[in-house]
Amino acid sequence: MKQIILLIMISFSVQLASAQGIIFSSGDFDDIVKQAKEQKKGIFVDVYTSWCGPCKMMAKNVFTNTKVGEYYNTSFICIKLDAEKQREHVFFAKYKAGGYPSFFWLDENGDLLDLHVGYLEAETFIKKGKEAKESDFPKQLAAMKERWDKGERSIELVRSYVFKNLSKIDPDQAETCLRDYLSGLSPEELLSQDAYSVLRSFMRSPDKTIREQLIRHADVYKKYDDNFWINLYRAIVRVGSIIHNEKPEEYKQYITELKEIDVPLSTMYCNILAIEEQLFNHEFGKAIPAIIPLVQECGDEHRYLYSQLFYTMIIADYFRNAPVVDKEVEEVIRIADLAMKAQPCQENLLYLAAAHAKREDFKQAYAVLASMPMFEKPMLSLALYRYLNLPFVGQTYR
Repeated sequence: MKQIILLIMISFSVQLASAQGIIFSSGDFDDIVKQAKEQKKGIFVDVYTSWCGPCKMMAKNVFTNTKVGEYYNTSFICIKLDAEKQREHVFFAKYKAGGYPSFFWLDENGDLLDLHVGYLEAETFIKKGKEAKESDFPKQLAAMKERWDKGERSIELVRSYVFKNLSKIDPDQAETCLRDYLSGLSPEELLSQDAYSVLRSFMRSPDKTIREQLIRHADVYKKYDDNFWINLYRAIVRVGSIIHNEKPEEYKQYITELKEIDVPLSTMYCNILAIEEQLFNHEFGKAIPAIIPLVQECGDEHRYLYSQLFYTMIIADYFRNAPVVDKEVEEVIRIADLAMKAQPCQENLLYLAAAHAKREDFKQAYAVLASMPMFEKPMLSLALYRYLNLPFVGQTYR
């Protein structure tokens, strides 16, 4: 009788746990592996950050799903790790996240079965877990590593081994492999589309040599990528702004190296960075009047700059903290209007509405927003709405 009651209690506990979604365990990783072996389960690791939007969506919408809980609680010991606060965790000595959220499915010994970067819907998330349990990924990875170690440097291996897999497991080692690949190419081969696909992966890296290669040969590389100019802008200017804000002692050297390239494009980026610096220093009276003349000087090919520099105004807190100066706000409206004409989309439409709202012309702001369904994405990330200082009624209905 006692055994029957115990079985009923265990069954009820399992059902209750499943109904609550995934139950994440805590403790030393060695203990997690020990539990997995004892219970004959795999190990699932969710690597997240506090600022990651898709991570929060997974936690809210997927990990709490009853069916997800039913499968993962019976198939895996599940843990979650904050990539920043728990960076010293023993797990990261072996595995490194290439983005967030990163999901690692391991066997009972802690060896990798599969991994994924990015948000997954509940059904797909369950499917990925089932596929991981049947995966021969470790064998595939070992075979590709053996080919690489023997000296093969085909673009097919670069894509399948370095880009698709190694970059997600060990980004630092992936970068070393890519540099090794690039170093073996001739000047002519460096101008190929295959080479550009590798160079593009370094666009966010403050690497002087690669930055110079991309700038000097932009007219060649732009043929391979419809978004080349925006990607290069983000590589040069966004990286430069991050250095300016986080490592100001290195920023002067960054600008010096950019000037030394000494081509019109590098001069353009130096001028843009000067405006970005003024915006982040809240020198709006200097920066805002200079934006339209700068973009006009850059030419039609660079009209995307209206939108990019408007974005900088947002994150530089112009809309929340800058005083309303009529002449200045009129210029901001013009910039948003030109951004919209350069690329009619939801994001630029929102910029135009925010510009009218800054002038406290809310009637015009909402008139602009009323046409939102007529335009396609991209749309500004919800995480940045608070910087626009727009009334947000949506929270009332959520």
